[in-house]
Amino acid sequence: MAYSLETDSCIHAIRRFVCRRGQVQHIWSDNSTNLVGAEKELKKALSSFNNNKIQRASHQGGVWEKLIRSARWVLNSLLHEQTLTDEGLQTVFCEVEAILNNRPITTTSSDPFDLEPLTPNHILLLNSQTILPPGEFSKADLYTRRRWKQVQYLADLFWKRWTQEYLTLMQERQKWSKVRQNINIGDIVVIVNPTSPRSSWPLARILETKPDSGGLVRSVKLKTKTGILERPITKLCLLLEEPH
Repeated sequence: MAYSLETDSCIHAIRRFVCRRGQVQHIWSDNSTNLVGAEKELKKALSSFNNNKIQRASHQGGVWEKLIRSARWVLNSLLHEQTLTDEGLQTVFCEVEAILNNRPITTTSSDPFDLEPLTPNHILLLNSQTILPPGEFSKADLYTRRRWKQVQYLADLFWKRWTQEYLTLMQERQKWSKVRQNINIGDIVVIVNPTSPRSSWPLARILETKPDSGGLVRSVKLKTKTGILERPITKLCLLLEEPH
């Protein structure tokens, strides 16, 4: 539901729909000025989007409690000095909802070449489409007259700050025991990439490990959807261990 006939309100409504129902392929409408304006705004924003950046057991509730706490903390810090309308705030919450529900939980199959992650949205939306942002946004958008851009920039900020918290949480889960085995060939990892677009989680499978003189793995060779990479283990978060 749109709160008004303004272009900003129309874009807010579209983004809330996408965040909760998944990406759309076609939108049919009349030539209402707010819809025409929304089309122009979104086309302009999407034209600046860099597609080359895109790569297609918890303990007593502690994990999801930390998840909620980290999301709440980031939201509080972001919105503390921002003035948003009810509609803008609702859209921010929908964007955050989409980010949280797009996080990878595990892989969808046992196929060693399948790097499609299983996410909460697979269950909620019954599809695997990643809900990407409608363009690229900057700090200047906080002060623009186009309030929908302010909301999208806040969503980008939430993504950057929250992923840092979440990836740290994933690493903590891997360190519960004092003795930790090395990353092994066949393990599935999340690549830590600060430039990844919102809701994009690049996964990779370990092809080769490179230990140091003490036998500890320091870097690995990875297979991603787009090719072969080499990364230090400090830039990786283990998602799924290959049974050994």
